[in-house]
Amino acid sequence: MTSTDGAGSALRWILLSTAVAGILGYVIQVAASRLLDGSSYVSFSVMWSTVYLCVAAMSGVQQEVARAARPSRDHTPSTVLRSFTLSAIAVVIIVALGVAAWLAATTLPLPFVGLGAVLSIAFVGYLVNAVLSGVLYGLRLWRGVALITALDAVLRIILLAAAFASGAHPLWLGLGIAFPFGLSFALAWTVLRPGVVGRFALDVGFAKLSRNVLSTVGAAACSGVMISGLPLLIGATSAKVPASAVGALLMAINLTRAPIVVPVVAMQSYLISAVFRDRDSVSTRRLFGLLGVAIAIMAALSAMAYFVGPWLIELISAGSFEIDPPVIAIVVFSAGLVALMCVTGPALVARRGHVANVLGWGVAAALTVACLLLPVDFTTRVLTALTVPAIGGLAAHVIALLGRGRNAPSHSSGALPV
Repeated sequence: MTSTDGAGSALRWILLSTAVAGILGYVIQVAASRLLDGSSYVSFSVMWSTVYLCVAAMSGVQQEVARAARPSRDHTPSTVLRSFTLSAIAVVIIVALGVAAWLAATTLPLPFVGLGAVLSIAFVGYLVNAVLSGVLYGLRLWRGVALITALDAVLRIILLAAAFASGAHPLWLGLGIAFPFGLSFALAWTVLRPGVVGRFALDVGFAKLSRNVLSTVGAAACSGVMISGLPLLIGATSAKVPASAVGALLMAINLTRAPIVVPVVAMQSYLISAVFRDRDSVSTRRLFGLLGVAIAIMAALSAMAYFVGPWLIELISAGSFEIDPPVIAIVVFSAGLVALMCVTGPALVARRGHVANVLGWGVAAALTVACLLLPVDFTTRVLTALTVPAIGGLAAHVIALLGRGRNAPSHSSGALPV
């Protein structure tokens, strides 16, 4: 479990564990909708969404640790990472209690103490998991990454299956969501510890690591607005639009973004540590060539969606929703644009372009909200919010990559002992 693998084997391990986690997550969602009564399902859904929106933001911790951690044999255990993790734990507990207070006062009929405990367990558990996973990515211990990902998903479905079967209180359902993060860390650590302790160093100190994490977390939070948070924003800005129109577009977005965007999101730490880190900068010609190939593939998928998408939407919804061919084609193309940002962002982080990365995502997130508030018809407004922000954010990333390609010196693969 402590040996590294080649690039092909790495991809297989990571994609397999990501697929397992994704499938088990879908199973949980289907089971919850069928086995829980109305109020319990609402509470479960809100807690699930809250936990995973915050988890999406904290994935920025994993990205920066993956960039900063370098192999260093028989090195003194990193006090920088330990200090950072303890400080971050204090921060996420404060955030968890704040979110719990807001949910208890506005959304969930649950006691603040219990809700605060659930969210604190979830956030702290994911944080330590993200730090360990980041180190494993940095050391390219792909089987360890796969172990943590699969363990987390398997433990969650076991705990929630027991909670569903026993008709547990919503707070116990919340603990079923929260506990697997920390439990998977503890179990994996017993196996992975010998290959990690004293085997890595960070190339930044505490202050720089903290600043970099703030930028990657900010970028991840902005990407969450454009991915997992998009249905919420569309629903919140479309109260007067017929439910059939909103439902059809949301269904198209969810069905297309899951297979196109989610796998790329899951691969970002891999891209940072195995593809972009310590590589020479990409030339202008090569960068635009790669973008051209990606856009050609996106155009082909959009054409396929034009002809097949409306039929598929009608089939899956049993005739409840209908969508025009050009609309679903644009939805698919926009998903490809977001996926491209999930590649250019890691490229910038790997080259220490943290400010440019968060700037690109910030521009895209702000434009998304602004476009959804435009005084135009619903379909035009949503399609504009899907495409224009992603184009703007992608352009910001590409310009920054070109600038760093001209100015950045070549990077050494060695780690600085901090």
